[in-house]
Amino acid sequence: MTRNLTRAVALAACVVVPLVVALAVLGGIGSFATLRRLAEPWFGPQAWIVPIGIDLGILALLAWDLLMEFADLPWPVLRWIAWTFITATVILNISAAHGDPIAGLMHAAMPVLFVTVIEGIRHLIRRWVGLATGTRRERVPLSRWLLAPVSSFMLWRRMVLWNVTSYPRGLQLEYLHLEAVSALHQAHGRWLWRWKAPLSERTAVRLQLAGAAFPTPQIPQQQDSDDQLIQAAQAIVARAEQRGVRLSQMDLAAQLRAQGHRIANERLRWLATAIGLRRESV
Repeated sequence: MTRNLTRAVALAACVVVPLVVALAVLGGIGSFATLRRLAEPWFGPQAWIVPIGIDLGILALLAWDLLMEFADLPWPVLRWIAWTFITATVILNISAAHGDPIAGLMHAAMPVLFVTVIEGIRHLIRRWVGLATGTRRERVPLSRWLLAPVSSFMLWRRMVLWNVTSYPRGLQLEYLHLEAVSALHQAHGRWLWRWKAPLSERTAVRLQLAGAAFPTPQIPQQQDSDDQLIQAAQAIVARAEQRGVRLSQMDLAAQLRAQGHRIANERLRWLATAIGLRRESV
C-alpha cells in the first residue's frame, strides 16, 4: 500500500512540477513589462533587474519553504515574505490596469493560481511528513463539531495541549476526563467542585490525563523467572552434592550469575529456602 502511494505521489509530482514551473514563468512574463515600466524612472536601462529579481526571490523563498516543510522544520516567515511580494506585484499590476476590472482580474489570475498550487503542495508535504513521523494531528470530524460544538472544542483543545495526534486517543482522554470530573461533581457539586474539591483531587484529574497521554514504557524484566532460577539452582546443588561440596548462598549466587542468570542478593534467602539449601556463611 505504501509503495503504491509513493509511486502515485511520484507520478503526480512528475506531472505537477512542470505545470507549476510553467505557471510561474507565465506569471513572471505577464508582470515583467509592467514592473519594468514602473521601475524605469529609478533604474533606467537596468529596470529589467527589478521584475526578474522579485520573481526569482519569490521562487527561492517558496522553494526553501517547501524544503523546510519536507524536513519537518517549518518556518512560516519564508512563506509570509513570499506572499507579501506576490501581493505587491499583483497590486502593481492591477494599478497599471487604470481601473479596468477585467484587466485587473486577468493580472491577478495567474498569481492567485500559483499561490493556490503552492499551498496545495505544502499541504501534501505536511500530511506526508506527519504520517511518516507520527506528528500529524488527526482532525475532529465535522459531524461532531456540528452535533456537539462545545465538547468538540474542548476535545480539540485537549488534543493540542497534550500533544495527542490520534483522534481515538483524544476520545479516550476525553472519556477519562469526564469520568474524573463526574466523580468530583457528585462529591462537591456540579459547579462548586472547582473551588470545594481539595487541590490533591483536582491535581489528580490532570495527572490521570498525563498518565494516559504519556504512558510509562514497560521496564524490561530484570530478574529471571522463579521456575528458571529454581531449576538452575537445584542442578547446581545436585552437582555440588555429588562432589561432596557444601554450597553457601553466595556460592550459589555466583554460579547462577556465571551461567547468565539474574538474581538480586535480597532474593538469595528465598531461593535457598525454595530448594532446601542450608544457609552458611561464606
